[in-house]
Amino acid sequence: MRRRFSYANVAATLALVLSMSGGALAAKHYLINSTKQINPKVLKKLKGKSGPKGLNGLNGAPGATGAQGPAGKEGPPGAAGSAVAYAHILGATKPTEALDGANSKNVSAVTEPFPGGYCISTTVPIKNVAGAGDFNVGGGPGVTVSANFSLVAGTIPVTCPAGTTVLAETGGGGGTESADFWISFN
Repeated sequence: MRRRFSYANVAATLALVLSMSGGALAAKHYLINSTKQINPKVLKKLKGKSGPKGLNGLNGAPGATGAQGPAGKEGPPGAAGSAVAYAHILGATKPTEALDGANSKNVSAVTEPFPGGYCISTTVPIKNVAGAGDFNVGGGPGVTVSANFSLVAGTIPVTCPAGTTVLAETGGGGGTESADFWISFN
């Protein structure tokens, strides 16, 4: 078969090209870009029910720390501690009345037979002892408190009165000296 250009072939090809370009032009011209261009009845049919809620996304990075808030109200008094006895000793402030009875429990007597040496009598049996200088009153930095009740049996007859439970010593700078301190017993 031989190929020829005929009027019919040229007319058909030209009609095809013009119809395709006109359809594209019409599509460009009638592009819907707002819901106002759609009939409200059609919009109602297109809108469906909401689907189930999706999973929460990952947590973001933590933010910067905020400014410190104001101080809160004073809380209620705490539960009683586990010490079976404790005492506030005022060796420097009140050497003649060394036992601060208002801040002591199960301690019956305190004497100071030598500067910085305190014979302490408890009303309950004890197993251990710990002491610390009172940094607010008469027991500032450099004051140390050492207490030993295992050596009391050999020391009591010489230094302390009968009934003494613990011999505590306070000092600073290598020697003993009177000081205010706290001591607790378990």
